[in-house]
Amino acid sequence: MKCPKCEQIELEAQVVENVEVDRCPDCGGIWFDQDELSRTLSLKASELKPLTKGKERPELNKLTGTCPVDQTDLIRVCSQHNRAIILDRCPECLGVWLDGGEFKRLIKKA
Repeated sequence: MKCPKCEQIELEAQVVENVEVDRCPDCGGIWFDQDELSRTLSLKASELKPLTKGKERPELNKLTGTCPVDQTDLIRVCSQHNRAIILDRCPECLGVWLDGGEFKRLIKKA
């Protein structure tokens, strides 16, 4: 799967407490398949540490991307956990993309 923001960079699988997500090694963004984000947010803070790496790059946050699973255009929506965070969601497969640094901000408010 390719990064929705970097486009040509392959996402790398990362397992956190039996939840496998996909991360871009370049921008630090994370792809969550349907229900993976909610499963991940239910974990203890200490278990989430590996996903908090990556710093925000505002120039990437302004870009829209395509779903790495089905290439549908992602839509930008406010997070239910923190309305200040705009995440990218696939209307088809219901996956979610968080730009680098957004996951760390999300769990601080959750």
